[in-house]
Amino acid sequence: MTDNSNAVPGDIVYLGYVEKTHGLKGGLRVRLFQGFGSPDVSAGTVVLLGGNRPLTVSRCTYAGDSRFNLTFGEICNRDDAEELRNGSIYIARDEAEAKLGFIPLYNFAGLDILSRGCRMRIIDVEPAGANPMLLVEKDENRFHVPVILVMSEGTIDWIEKVIELDLPEGLEELPL
Repeated sequence: MTDNSNAVPGDIVYLGYVEKTHGLKGGLRVRLFQGFGSPDVSAGTVVLLGGNRPLTVSRCTYAGDSRFNLTFGEICNRDDAEELRNGSIYIARDEAEAKLGFIPLYNFAGLDILSRGCRMRIIDVEPAGANPMLLVEKDENRFHVPVILVMSEGTIDWIEKVIELDLPEGLEELPL
């Protein structure tokens, strides 16, 4: 499942979406597309709902399977929370690096992969279940690279936006 319709320009990345309300005081059950790291959203983390409404996390409980129960200082009751159902959640890249215990999957979009002297671009992320994939483009050819391969075998330079990784032979020829 790609989510190009949720792209936000600038240094803001797609983090997930609101599934439903949780509790009487306006908590939200959210699904966050997390990559590598431990599941944690610390209090004080600022996320953007719909790309423009800032909300400050006051409490986070990991609910399993990339789902979190979040409460926000700006939401006080269930009715206010219900209006946010199905809303997209974004986060500034620097906020993600400073406050999250994991790397959001959409942080990978726009990075380059250097493999055996070839440069290719990550154009999208497919956060499917247990094995999220990066959609990579090289010379108009598109193919998938598993995130776990990047995290276990690659070297990521977030500042230069480059991943050094020797991709397995033939990976580029596998059908999508």
